Amino acid sequence: MTVRSRRWLWLGVISAVLNVFLIGFLAGRHALGPGGCGGRGFQRGEGRGPMQQMLTKVDRTRLKQQLGQVRAAREQVRETLVAEPFDPAQLEAALARLRDQSAAIQLDMHKGLVESARNLTPEQRKRLAESPALRRPLGMPP
Repeated sequence: MTVRSRRWLWLGVISAVLNVFLIGFLAGRHALGPGGCGGRGFQRGEGRGPMQQMLTKVDRTRLKQQLGQVRAAREQVRETLVAEPFDPAQLEAALARLRDQSAAIQLDMHKGLVESARNLTPEQRKRLAESPALRRPLGMPP
């Protein structure tokens, strides 16, 4: 293989990688909408979805705090998995804390949804039902 053909091979590989990244980015943007998911989904101002619009400042503060607790519980699971010597009982306890934190934030979100939905018009409830947060997940059903 000559130097020239290797150069073309590398340029082709780089081009393919960039194309796959761009296609994945655009597909994700299309599937999740402009708000995206995670922290971007809770942006302020223009472009906020109906789920985000329902959250008051107090709710956002509490939600951020709870998300921090979930992240800390996940980190504890990671640390337990790599700790030597490995202790299965510690992993079970870390996973139990993660489940508790995840369940608490989900319960809070559900209560907030019920409270907010009480004050919505039928059109607003329909818009909320069609929001990305309540759409069917991607992929095959279980």
